[in-house]
Amino acid sequence: MPELPEVETIVRGLNKHIIGQTIKDVRVLHKKSFFGKKPIGLKIKNISRRGKGIIIDLTSRSTEGVPYSLLIHLKMTGQLIYVPKTGTRLNFGHPTNDFASSMPSKHTRVIFTLSKGILYFNDQRVFGWVKSLPTLDIPSDPFIKKLGPEPFVISFDHFSSRLKSRPKSSIKATLLDQSVITGLGNIYTDEVLFAAGIRPTRKSASLTKSEITKLLAAIKKVLTLGIKHSGTSIINYKTPEGSPGKMQNHLKVYMQNRHPCQVCGGPISKIRLAGRGTHFCPKCQT
Repeated sequence: MPELPEVETIVRGLNKHIIGQTIKDVRVLHKKSFFGKKPIGLKIKNISRRGKGIIIDLTSRSTEGVPYSLLIHLKMTGQLIYVPKTGTRLNFGHPTNDFASSMPSKHTRVIFTLSKGILYFNDQRVFGWVKSLPTLDIPSDPFIKKLGPEPFVISFDHFSSRLKSRPKSSIKATLLDQSVITGLGNIYTDEVLFAAGIRPTRKSASLTKSEITKLLAAIKKVLTLGIKHSGTSIINYKTPEGSPGKMQNHLKVYMQNRHPCQVCGGPISKIRLAGRGTHFCPKCQT
């Protein structure tokens, strides 16, 4: 599943290529992939991110006078592919095995015909979705409502209080909980805990004030680096322009099992924690 850096990269790419276009038609090929009224005739105003969700703000419906938005979650295999009327096809998200084939593919679930091209929502496993709803209803949407604070704006006091809400959980499980702080997944959680020198098995309640300070700084630093390098391409994620992200070249512990630690030289360990494969350095992380 794409994490904050990957989703942010997708959002920035969409902003470059489809802002100002009008949605001419919406074709739903799978009923579980689209919810709400089809936003035909509405213009794309802005594209942003909340947690791992993508929000496309549109103009108002003439019959209602209320601005609408598209709320999108790519989940495990979702992808957005934009095909302009002229030029190269642009790929947003996770390419499937039929990625290079003509659009629509066998995994296409929703087709948005725009004024200057076509935006395809593909989803191999049909876990992702697109919702069309009034913009004012987004804060109360079940997905958005349960999200915790954004990592780049949360204060130390707020972050500390969020950690205390799950005192008996491992710090790894706590950071993965999107209601505690949003945007972190398995890859970046491992990298953040390594950068902070904190072992993933530690209970959240055991962290000192100094460690919490280091952890919050590490979260912002690692996510910023992930965005800078356009996300991590471990299996099939690609940037909007169709090239792989480069953050995998800067990972310190994730997928580095038995490799020497870049700091101390000792072997990186891998365990199962919070239902995920978890990587850490037994010497550098305490």
